[in-house]
Amino acid sequence: MDRTLKKLRRHYRNNPGFKQWVKANEAWFRQNPDTFRQLVRDPAMVNLFLDLLVVNSPEIDRKLRRSRRP
Repeated sequence: MDRTLKKLRRHYRNNPGFKQWVKANEAWFRQNPDTFRQLVRDPAMVNLFLDLLVVNSPEIDRKLRRSRRP
């Protein structure tokens, strides 16, 4: 198995926040199957999606922190 995949699996198992984020994405894609099909049909779209997540991760993190506040 690829080292990167092993790291990702370990991170998924040991990081509850990451696991929650993955499950939220899975739920969103289940609600939007056409978007999911379009994304996986074109590997460049997957890379673009992940690049956008990384580029916007500080903003996403801030929004998640704000949403957790009572």
